[in-house]
Amino acid sequence: LRPPLQPGPKIMGLQFSQKYGCYTQRLKLNFRTVAERDFEKLYLMEKRSYPADEAASAESLMMRIKLAPEYFLVCMLGDTVIGFINGTLSSEKKLTEETMSQHNPEGSTLCIHSVVIHENFRRSGYGSRMLREYIMRMKARTPQVERIFLLSKRHLLGFYGGVGFEIDGESDVQHGKDQWYQCSMKLR
Repeated sequence: LRPPLQPGPKIMGLQFSQKYGCYTQRLKLNFRTVAERDFEKLYLMEKRSYPADEAASAESLMMRIKLAPEYFLVCMLGDTVIGFINGTLSSEKKLTEETMSQHNPEGSTLCIHSVVIHENFRRSGYGSRMLREYIMRMKARTPQVERIFLLSKRHLLGFYGGVGFEIDGESDVQHGKDQWYQCSMKLR
């Protein structure tokens, strides 16, 4: 038998339990396609989630919202945006600086650029659920996409492997000061 929950802090409008560090009410995780009105909130999350030399620029993020909204998923807990994943298409079969900086609507390779969960909601399983939802949607809704690529830091390889990505090895892409690793998943 658990003791009654003690009210804790409110974070982004959601009430937490002080004793257990969880929500005092059950909120449903929802997913939707990005809208331009999301830009400011998502850009702030992007900047807070990546080092300055790795975060997407405002221009890059807006390009993804405008040109590739079908590859941009927003994750919500109740009415609160807590994360997002975005990507663009390429006709190449390997990640390069070029494939990561443009969108080719006819491409068959999906390049994921950002997988972001707001810092207050990390290590709660939301990132895995969001990524699984994204993969499921890509399989169901984008028949031209044959594979998904993304770049990962070493400490996140287990996370991506846990949702089904293969670790291909060190990437040649230089973005920031750390080494990146290419991860891939075949859809078809």
